[in-house]
Amino acid sequence: MVYNSPVLFDQSKTIVDRFTVRHDRRKLLIISAEPREAGTIQQFTNEINDQIEYELIKINDELQIKNINEDLDRQKMGTQLYISAKWDDAVAIFSAAIEAGFSEEGIQTLIFGEKKRYVYCMKCYHLQEVEPKETDTICYHCQISLEIGPFFSIERKGYIGYPYNPAFVTLT
Repeated sequence: MVYNSPVLFDQSKTIVDRFTVRHDRRKLLIISAEPREAGTIQQFTNEINDQIEYELIKINDELQIKNINEDLDRQKMGTQLYISAKWDDAVAIFSAAIEAGFSEEGIQTLIFGEKKRYVYCMKCYHLQEVEPKETDTICYHCQISLEIGPFFSIERKGYIGYPYNPAFVTLT
């Protein structure tokens, strides 16, 4: 059996509307990469203040995101991770956290702005971004029509796109 590391995707169970406190954890690590949402982070830290140990890391530039591995690697088992960021930054931090040994259950992610959604073409094996509500698309690489399936492939890092011929689709 092959192990596939968790991947952050638009319907990921780690994405939340609001951070919730995990009292069963020994420490909370909050990584904030979206300065405009400082109020949300302040509200959460006020909620947990004096209840449980926490560390807040504010990221202001891309270089800090690339170097986040050091901060994640030094965390002890039982640390709960909270990520507050735009999509691309959240994916980078989430991936680094998984590499450092965090599990999906140990991560909560608050996304600011639009989430991205990807489809994997089963004909040419190309991965491309699609609109959030699209049910079908055309592969940019091989130009075939794809029906976007409901299943996300962790291995392929996208929803499965099944080739079909739109000329044979009947309207109901």
